Amino acid sequence: MPAAGASGAATRPALSRKAEPVPAQPYHLYVLECADGTLYTGVALDVVERFIKHLLGLGAAYTRSHPPLRVLACRCYPSKGEALSAEYALKQLPRQHKLGFFKAHERLEEAVLPLVRGGRR
Repeated sequence: MPAAGASGAATRPALSRKAEPVPAQPYHLYVLECADGTLYTGVALDVVERFIKHLLGLGAAYTRSHPPLRVLACRCYPSKGEALSAEYALKQLPRQHKLGFFKAHERLEEAVLPLVRGGRR
C-alpha cells in the first residue's frame, strides 16, 4: 500500500519525463528488373532481404509470376510515408523515365548481386 502523505492521502510516485520519440526507420524505394523485362517497384526496410524474398517467391504476387533478375536502383527515405509517396510518384512515370528518377550513385546492382549470388566483389 502506498505511503500516506501529511493529509493522509496516498502519494503518487513522481512522474518521469516523457520518453523521447523514437525516430522513424528509413525506408528504401527500389526497382527490380524482372525476367520478362518488366520493372517492379517496391518499398522495404532492407532491400537485400526483400530481394531475396522476391527470389524465393515469398515477396509480392507480381514477382512470383515475373521472377526478378536484379535490383536496378534504390533510394532511401526518412520514413515509410515518404517512401510510399515517392513510390506512387515513380509509378506515374513512363517506363523510360523511371530509372532517371534515381541518381547514378544510388544504383545497387553491383553491390547487391554479388551478395545474393554468393559471389565476391
